[in-house]
Amino acid sequence: MRRLVPVVVALLLASCATAVTTNPTPSPPIDQTAAPEVAPSLPSPTRLVVVAPSETPHAALLLTDRLGSARADFDCDGLPDLLEFYNAPRPGSYVGREAGKLARLTRSWGAIVDLPFDGMPGDDPVRNPLIGVADVNGDGCDDAIIDVGHGASTTWTTFLVFDGNELRQVEEDGKPVTFLFGGSVRHGNAIECRRTKDTAEIVARAVSDYTSDFQWEAVEDVHHWSSKSQLVLWSTTQTVIAVSIRYAMPADQERYWGFSCGSVKLSG
Repeated sequence: MRRLVPVVVALLLASCATAVTTNPTPSPPIDQTAAPEVAPSLPSPTRLVVVAPSETPHAALLLTDRLGSARADFDCDGLPDLLEFYNAPRPGSYVGREAGKLARLTRSWGAIVDLPFDGMPGDDPVRNPLIGVADVNGDGCDDAIIDVGHGASTTWTTFLVFDGNELRQVEEDGKPVTFLFGGSVRHGNAIECRRTKDTAEIVARAVSDYTSDFQWEAVEDVHHWSSKSQLVLWSTTQTVIAVSIRYAMPADQERYWGFSCGSVKLSG
């Protein structure tokens, strides 16, 4: 019995060692051809593209003939600027296509300011619209007096002023304003720039003798400046001018048929 005990113990130890070494948990085989797993990528940010606005104003205008020009101090910087006028047909309206014009102000230091405006269809297309240069609104700067068309015996007139930023056609009640001067032996129109005390005014006069051969009915409208480019009707006065000879014209014809603004003086 003493000899059997060591033998039995040895057999038990050998059996345990065999169980541990002969039954391990098998590892899965490695596939050498499989692609490595990659985390999903985030989308790249989209680049912000900013499109600059066009720097060419009035690109639809087609400049043709230069009609006239003047040098004067329109922006009040003490240096001469250049104001030019062009035929400039443009789409959008019958008047724009037929009688579109462009005023271009080149300031003393090179900046250019454009103003499209309308003449009258059927008027002479090569007529220089510039009548003259004067300070019409009393701000000390030069302004342009322009001809925008002709009737049978009168001239349709308006003013262009530089307001510090833009070249503008003078307006009243939100619309471009025009005045008449000239006329016939039976009617007349006149324009006067004047200053009453400290107020600059535009005076428009009209006379006619249609209702009586021995008197003229006269209307005088006085317009004040509410800004450099805006007029308001200030007063209206109606009078009668009697004449001793049938159809005779009033004595002061320039007052009722002419144009007077600074050094610009025209007969009707």
